[in-house]
Amino acid sequence: MQTLVGLLTALLPIAYLLLLGAYVLVFLRDDPRHLLWARRLMAATVVLHVSQVGVRALALGRLPADSPLEFVSLLAVALIIIYAVIERWAKVPGTGFVVMALAFLLQFLASAFVGVRVPPRALLLDDPGYGVHILLVLLSYASLSLAFVYALLYLVQARQLSRKTFGLLFRRLPPLETLERMSVGAVQLGVPLLLASLVSGHIWMATLVRRLSPDIAASLSHGDPKIISSWILLIAYSIGLLGHRYFGWRGKRMNLMAIAGYVLMVAGIALVHHFFPSFHNFSTLGGV
Repeated sequence: MQTLVGLLTALLPIAYLLLLGAYVLVFLRDDPRHLLWARRLMAATVVLHVSQVGVRALALGRLPADSPLEFVSLLAVALIIIYAVIERWAKVPGTGFVVMALAFLLQFLASAFVGVRVPPRALLLDDPGYGVHILLVLLSYASLSLAFVYALLYLVQARQLSRKTFGLLFRRLPPLETLERMSVGAVQLGVPLLLASLVSGHIWMATLVRRLSPDIAASLSHGDPKIISSWILLIAYSIGLLGHRYFGWRGKRMNLMAIAGYVLMVAGIALVHHFFPSFHNFSTLGGV
């Protein structure tokens, strides 16, 4: 089983690299045939990645998402799944190469450093509620990551327009209005998913407290730093959406807010993981 896990883990960055190359070709050639093959390759990559997750889950006896590298790997596949939805909705494949580059980088790091050895089991991860919670977290983070990418592309396109540098990048990227619509749309998708992940997490925690031993249950808290930072992030993004809908926040302001929100999310995760005690560090919670 571990040999198969290792093989699939090694194949994943190769598949993501091929997918990146396919979308670079779509960007350069703007040919419907290339887009068709890129979408087929994207579907095959998702199938390969889901298979790797399934095999690794069988080997571990749990969903492989308790370490930062495992989470990064799952984030890569969640990213391209959400991208596929937005690409079909917006009918704009010209941004795909940027998203695939990010997904490849995430998976390359995960495959290069994650181990195939079965680590000690954390009791909290045996509960089915964990799978629901982490799936919602992944989809929300992937959506907000795409909002960040589209906001950056908006600023790049706006800069080219102001400087009148109408090269290949300008011609292939969508208009500013479309990029803003895609960025806001990704946030509109990510905010409900983030809210659902927080609600599911609170419900899961409440059920765990009644079933775990008192010493482990005492370490669970609704005021955990990771939970508090996630609620702050949710409120920040929600304020941005309200401003967009009711107060006419548009253009550069809205996209700068999307970038600031994402930087806040990444910084919050890093700070909580390295400097604050949290029961979300499953490798030290739950015993063997």
